[in-house]
Amino acid sequence: MASQEPICQAVNLSDGQPCTAIATTWENLFCRFHGKQCHGLYIGYKRRNARLDALSNSAPPYLRTSKVPLANDTFTNVKDEKALRDIHAHLYQEYVLLGKVIDARRLHHKHFYPLKMDYGHQAYLDTLSSRRHIVLRALERLETRTAQVLYEKEKWYDWVREVQQEEEATREKESKKVKLEAAMFKRHWNKMQARLRAQREKEEKRRQDAYLEAAYQERMSALDSEDDAEMWDPIEDVVEDERSRYIDLIKHFLWMDVLSDIDENENPSQKPVDSSGPSADTEKPAIPEEKQPKKSKKKSKSKATKGAGASSSTKSQKATSSQNKQANQSGTTGQNRIMQMIEGEAKLEGEHSEPDKTNIETETEMRKRLKEGVEKNYDDIEGPMVVGTIEVPHGTHLRTAPLADEEIDSLMRDIKEIKLLLFCRLLLSHASLLPAAVRASSVEDFLVDPQIAASDLRDLCLEVEQPSLQDIRDACADLVRGDEPEDEDEDEGLFEEESFEDIILQEHRYGHLQDRDWFLKNMLAQRQKLMNNKEALAKFKEYFRKKNRKQGKMKIQICGKSIWNYSSEKSMSRDGWLQFSVMAKDCDLKHAIQLCRNWDEFSQLDFLTVWQYFPASNWVSWGSDRLTQQLHELGFFPYFKDFEAQKLSRYVQVGARSQLRRHHNIVEARNIIVGHMRRNDSVTRRFLQYCAMRTGELLLLVRDGKTGKIITAPQQGELWTIRHKEGLGRASKNEWEVALEVGHDYFEMVDIVRKWRLGFEDYYEVWLWDFAPASDPIPLYNVIISQLRKAWRVTKPLDVYAHREPFLRGLTRDKETLRVRSIRPGEQVSSLWEDVTNPDNIFFTADVVNNKVLESSSLTQKGTAPNMFYNEDDAAEDLILFSDELISPNRNVPFKEISNSITRIETTPATMLNVLASSARKLSKPSKNKPGLYKTNGDDIDSGTDGDDEKRIVNPWSLPQIWEDAILTVNRSQVPSEKKQLLRRVGLLSESSEAIRGGINRLDDLESTLKQADKRMIMEKDRGAACVEAFHAADLEPGAQEKYAETCKILGGILESHLNTKSTDWVWSIVNILDWLRVRTDYDTYTYEPLAPWPHPFVTQDIVKAYVQTAIFFPNLEQCKPMVNFFESKEGSEYKDTLLLKPHERAKTLPDCRTRSSFRYRPKEFWKEWEAVLKEAKANSKFYADVYPIKWNVAIRPMIAKLYLAGVIAPAYLQNSPYVCPGYAVANEEPHRPGKLDLFMDYADRHNAAEYPPTIPGFLTRDQFPVLLPLARAFASKHSSGNNSPRFAVLRVWSAPHFYPAMVGEWNRHATAFLDGEGRTWIWKFIPKDLPISEWSMYNTLKLRLGLLKDQLAVGERVVHRNEVILVMGLDETDLLKHVTAVTFAIQTKPWHREIDLWKSFVNVDLAFLEGLDPYWLD
Repeated sequence: MASQEPICQAVNLSDGQPCTAIATTWENLFCRFHGKQCHGLYIGYKRRNARLDALSNSAPPYLRTSKVPLANDTFTNVKDEKALRDIHAHLYQEYVLLGKVIDARRLHHKHFYPLKMDYGHQAYLDTLSSRRHIVLRALERLETRTAQVLYEKEKWYDWVREVQQEEEATREKESKKVKLEAAMFKRHWNKMQARLRAQREKEEKRRQDAYLEAAYQERMSALDSEDDAEMWDPIEDVVEDERSRYIDLIKHFLWMDVLSDIDENENPSQKPVDSSGPSADTEKPAIPEEKQPKKSKKKSKSKATKGAGASSSTKSQKATSSQNKQANQSGTTGQNRIMQMIEGEAKLEGEHSEPDKTNIETETEMRKRLKEGVEKNYDDIEGPMVVGTIEVPHGTHLRTAPLADEEIDSLMRDIKEIKLLLFCRLLLSHASLLPAAVRASSVEDFLVDPQIAASDLRDLCLEVEQPSLQDIRDACADLVRGDEPEDEDEDEGLFEEESFEDIILQEHRYGHLQDRDWFLKNMLAQRQKLMNNKEALAKFKEYFRKKNRKQGKMKIQICGKSIWNYSSEKSMSRDGWLQFSVMAKDCDLKHAIQLCRNWDEFSQLDFLTVWQYFPASNWVSWGSDRLTQQLHELGFFPYFKDFEAQKLSRYVQVGARSQLRRHHNIVEARNIIVGHMRRNDSVTRRFLQYCAMRTGELLLLVRDGKTGKIITAPQQGELWTIRHKEGLGRASKNEWEVALEVGHDYFEMVDIVRKWRLGFEDYYEVWLWDFAPASDPIPLYNVIISQLRKAWRVTKPLDVYAHREPFLRGLTRDKETLRVRSIRPGEQVSSLWEDVTNPDNIFFTADVVNNKVLESSSLTQKGTAPNMFYNEDDAAEDLILFSDELISPNRNVPFKEISNSITRIETTPATMLNVLASSARKLSKPSKNKPGLYKTNGDDIDSGTDGDDEKRIVNPWSLPQIWEDAILTVNRSQVPSEKKQLLRRVGLLSESSEAIRGGINRLDDLESTLKQADKRMIMEKDRGAACVEAFHAADLEPGAQEKYAETCKILGGILESHLNTKSTDWVWSIVNILDWLRVRTDYDTYTYEPLAPWPHPFVTQDIVKAYVQTAIFFPNLEQCKPMVNFFESKEGSEYKDTLLLKPHERAKTLPDCRTRSSFRYRPKEFWKEWEAVLKEAKANSKFYADVYPIKWNVAIRPMIAKLYLAGVIAPAYLQNSPYVCPGYAVANEEPHRPGKLDLFMDYADRHNAAEYPPTIPGFLTRDQFPVLLPLARAFASKHSSGNNSPRFAVLRVWSAPHFYPAMVGEWNRHATAFLDGEGRTWIWKFIPKDLPISEWSMYNTLKLRLGLLKDQLAVGERVVHRNEVILVMGLDETDLLKHVTAVTFAIQTKPWHREIDLWKSFVNVDLAFLEGLDPYWLD
């Protein structure tokens, strides 16, 4: 029976299917055909083994004599080209023979003994495979050595080697390549059907020939020879077929010889439905067993792959997508997800892999896709979409717009060329293929080169099938690159060096947020700088460059194509990105933006995507929701946000009256959004500055993407985004426990969960979160959008498109297909800009605050919303905040935190000590860069220096030059004993030298003093100087700053001038004053008592300065001549006619500033207009800022900005609500200044926002202050005589129009908080004059200070004050000089931030002068 006949056990070589013929040969194991094949394989295998053995005996001399194993030999000792060729020929022959032996043995076992388990067979194959691998790597090293010998003079050799070494470092293992190859053939199975049919026809023909020759073979069986068997050896056909398969696939990938074209002519019904893989009825390809992927018992782990090249399977992508969906469904998103990741309860997500690029389209398929359009993918949309806008018209929201035939033809031509360029660039990484690629004139010539091994073609085929997105981008850019090399930006990637002081300040302030790498790198740079090692510093900077500099720009010819040795660093054109989007059709824009070289390219790509320029289905979800799209339009690109604060927050409290025990469970969360903005951009700077001034609404943290430096951040206590308190008892008595705060961990976790990232570093990382917890997210979004509009200076809706005008003018939209495309040269069509500016367009703007929609056109505005767009009060404020924009239109400006003298002393203790120590170190070495820090001894008379090389260092411990000259004169003269006793009493006499002490002017003395100095004293001294600087910067009185500058020049000129007379009477006058006040100059201790004016080591400096300030007004006294004579000198002659010395003329002009009356002393009529504003807001249920008069904002916002820049006020960490802030900023006029609006504070505190003490000990109203003029008259009446006429001085302690020079403690600043016309919250750091108790506060401060010298000054009789005005009365000029100097000294010494305002003071005047003064001067 036929069923009992033995069946051939062989497997067909062509399709891998079992043979069904009857077994008649080899003991009924095989049919005749397979018996012949089996015998031929066996004979051929034996013959090739013999040739392989014989080959070892004929090795070249180098290989026979080399003592280095072939696996380790680099052939560096071979320098002759012929010897290298001989070695290569031998190794290549051995490599080919090994391959054939291995393949024949595998084929023999697999196809003829598939069921037989032969472990010896497998062990032998493993030995041969290992030997073949060694020979292959030796061939690669030999190719490298040969190329070095032949091409080392070529410019391109070095960078080719770099590419090859990089490829070798990341080379896949052979086993993985085999699996990848099997998967590749499986994916392209349908494309290989034509080749398989040809193989079957060839094998069937041989089968028929075998039957026809069967009779002859039986007769000649005895004469069956080896030569006859060789005719049936199929191994050569197998090897050639394998090579051809790789070549055909490469041509298919490159659109050179498309395999599917053969199938398209066949019956369509024969094609399988599923294009991703073979169907159940389709035959599987004949893939060797070892090349088929094996199933692993372990769970597959998805490995992260960054943009360059590693491919990911579809399964891993599905798994990742599944995990993300499960995370979303379980609610672990946003900040909840971050907390779980920090606590280790959630798995860390890896990098997002590249999209699947294995489904390579044919040209026909791509044409069809572009012609018909594809359905858009909106899977990642997170918010509402608006359809029917000018960006997304009706008809384009579901499918991409079709392309015109002409545009498709152009794209196809370009893509074909790009594929060839991509292939040539991939060849650079293959050392064994490079010589053939250089020789070949085209890709076709390269592929038919017989010297190319099949394994190399396999590796190349795998790369061509799945190139990385970076490779595709580079190839698209190569298409339009010219012959000239690109200009390199020398500043790009440079290490940005910081000063030593900036590094220390940064670490002190933001060390808890700052990356440690930033501090270490900058400190190392400073170390090299201090060591004056320029070469090491240059190497250090080069090492930390963000990008490797290109060592040389050159081209190489690969397969007839010119390839540059570096990827294009320029922005790719819109046509290039169009080609990229078509080729990488499954790519998401989130992957594409990582390939952008700079912010301009990234911004352009986003813009083109919004306007639907790219026919890619996965690109439309980028920023398509309206909220995100608006942020993108204005240059803010969020990558993490959590607006679930209301959902996360809860307030559970059980009171004492409940049946349960009092307990609480409270959770507070804040909404947060994180995004990127352009670095060093004026728009970014304005936006960030606006946000930094709105701490009552949102909080801001900015990180530099290039350096990692924290540029600004809120105070430590406001970094939290989730906090909770839980327990028994009252919630108010329990402390908050922070569950999540912005910091290192938060940064890292957000970077992990983010869905996209930039491929460059030219950006700022901007973190914004709500100030008030459990808030609705819309107000936060609204504030961000409004501030972005103002940063772009958008005055109407149409202005949003203004900065995109150049791009819009180059694009047009097809009226039929609605396809957006580039306008061709010379084409007359309507541009998108013309469409946008069409007068018929209507713009709708939602006013979230007032719950209405505003309608406007490009020409008219039918409604206005306050604070929604940029207006005149914003412009007025910008003139102050960004005054540099008036001078230079440069947009490349970095954002910097507002820095002034006050912020410096608040953020860094003892800054003067730090700076002085740094200066001392620098001065220890000769330097020509700091000539102003010291003066040579030859130009200076120094009582403590003898050598010519000594230098006088100006420092806080050094004495004025005029004093140094005077005491040197005294020391050179004979000092009477009674005067020495006087000097001893005031601490000026040195017991060792019996001379008056000099200042600390030498470096050694300075270093010793710095080490021993009290740090708190240094801090207070530095704080005093900082306050004075801030006070005058915040003085808004017209001309006041110029007058103060003139005063400083006069006093500084006198103090630092050399003594112009030998008279030393003024020295003894000062000594007598010190003795009279019982004050010493040699204190070596410092008092921490805030009210105590001494002891401290700066008494001499302070008394000398006070004396000089007073003496210039006593020209008739001999002891004042050295000061008065300054105006006759060359340096002082320009100030000879200054109004400072003309009190009668100064008294005629009153200061052009507001009065100092506080809120409670102003009449009700003064606040009438402001009360009407509040009444209107209440009647219409609006926030006061929505009805705040614009003219008021125009007037006072620049004033507030000046106070802010000076450091006198600061944004408050208080919610912008009248229930929290007690004050309002109001603009108004005063009768003496009609038409001039000024800044006033309403501290009525209608909602009891601040707590004030019910009673203040010693409080006086201003009506209870002394009246000065009657006291002067009484003194003059009592002490006048014929020869003696009393003299007077009216001293006014300096104060600004809006505040007194008295610091407010941090614990009291809430009482000074106020809201401005924009709804921003501010606090005063110094007592505002509008504060209800401000007059008494200043009066009491002076009362306490003058009271310390009550007996000496006869306070109440000779010295009387009213508010900040002090009346000093003297019997004569000498007596007045003594008293005025003492008062000035007492006021200006410790804590060193109060001054006598000489321009508003009148010294050495008579009673008639006082009686003629305007009452303002004495009030």
